[in-house]
Amino acid sequence: MKLERILKNCQSTFTVENFKNINLKGISTDSREIKDNFLFGAIKGKRFNGEKFVKDLLSFKNLIIVLSTKSNLKNYKEYKNTTIIKTDNVRKLIAEISYFFYPKSLNEMVAVTGTNGKTSVAEYVRQIWNIQKKSCCSIGTLGIIYGGKNIHETNLTTPEPHEINRSLSLLSKKGCKKAVFEASSIGLDQNRLFPFKFNKVVFTNLTIDHLDYHKSLKKYKHSKGLLFKNHTHDNSLAIINADSKYSKFFSEICKKKKVEIIDFGKKANFLKIIKIEKLDKLFNVFLSIKKKEFNIFFESFSVYEIYNKICALLVIFGGSLEEKHFQIVKKLKNPPGRIEKINNIKKLNIFVDYAHTPDALKNVLSALKKICPGKLITIIGCGGDRDKSKRPLMTEEALKFSNKIIITDDNPRNEEPQKIRKEMISKIPKQKLIYIKEVPNRKNAIQYSINILGKNDFLLIAGKGHENYQIIRNKKFFFSDKQTVIEFINK
Repeated sequence: MKLERILKNCQSTFTVENFKNINLKGISTDSREIKDNFLFGAIKGKRFNGEKFVKDLLSFKNLIIVLSTKSNLKNYKEYKNTTIIKTDNVRKLIAEISYFFYPKSLNEMVAVTGTNGKTSVAEYVRQIWNIQKKSCCSIGTLGIIYGGKNIHETNLTTPEPHEINRSLSLLSKKGCKKAVFEASSIGLDQNRLFPFKFNKVVFTNLTIDHLDYHKSLKKYKHSKGLLFKNHTHDNSLAIINADSKYSKFFSEICKKKKVEIIDFGKKANFLKIIKIEKLDKLFNVFLSIKKKEFNIFFESFSVYEIYNKICALLVIFGGSLEEKHFQIVKKLKNPPGRIEKINNIKKLNIFVDYAHTPDALKNVLSALKKICPGKLITIIGCGGDRDKSKRPLMTEEALKFSNKIIITDDNPRNEEPQKIRKEMISKIPKQKLIYIKEVPNRKNAIQYSINILGKNDFLLIAGKGHENYQIIRNKKFFFSDKQTVIEFINK
């Protein structure tokens, strides 16, 4: 596609120097992917400044570089073969150019935001579409999944715009017609989904997270709200968890934009949860839709799983949801690493879960505590270079439900692991430290916990779930909680 044609569609403001109406062949913000006739977005991130790589790319033919208007880069004018585009928001313009460069033919797009539950809701939606024989994909924490297979690993919950648009274009050619996205607060703040408009937008819940980036809960909430403010159109439908104390904030945005709202929960108007009864291995859930009351049995470990499944049904059926549609819930499987029980030859009760926020950990532990006949042992850690405020809160939540806590390393990244662990116990009263043990090495922590696990005890390994790596310094090492458990038990 010709550069001039793409730029004419863009609403962002920009200036162009050394313009050449080249036939664009690709877009990336990763200098290692650049080739002839490519566009490079020089993004200044937290760790890397893309401008530092520009000089290494100038040998490519018909190169286009997008720079910030505040760029300090000098001497680029002498390279007459390089087209320079300058703009106030490089990320936003890259997103817009990617959107128009990569053709797509989807007829339904859904985006889910919230602190917890994004992955589960997105995965349930994808599963239901598959059951209905719809060609679909999901984009999020688990990767880009199409046809039941992970076709592209993603390092970010909401990938970079060129990744999203390139993948959707390729999948469109394969016949994909529906897509569900996980919309993270950082992804929304950085315009990674610009200028997408979604048929349905979803709010699950909001609790403390990512304050290392957003600096305050108010700014974090505002970033989540961008999905409803900037990514909806006249016919969009908003699905909102009415039981979140922040539901009003999202509902108000929808009302101002005249976006139709369907809510769910105990405080909801549309789908009201009247009561939930815990049975042996089931929950009996009493519901009301349009004043018609009925009850449904859910095979779930926890109440929040029920909320996520109801949310997914609303995404699929919207205002047409009826009692008969709930039968499909029986066919849904939890995403990998979400309160996942690890089958093992010793038949020990061992679970892995992605819970890495205080609220998510509380939800998982409270659910397991109710069904645990013995002691509940919990392994937790916290990621480095991330929100430090939640570190002691994670330990405090674990103490409320656990008989024993093993503090270990998660993804320490560029922080000293010992410092992270110290901060996790910094606000714990001395008399409660007897319930906490530090085992720095994650593999050793898992092995130690299995060794002290009784027949009726439960072990929760929290924080990484489906992840199969650890990030230490700037390196990513293979590591799987699930595989470590199985290998150790099978010895």
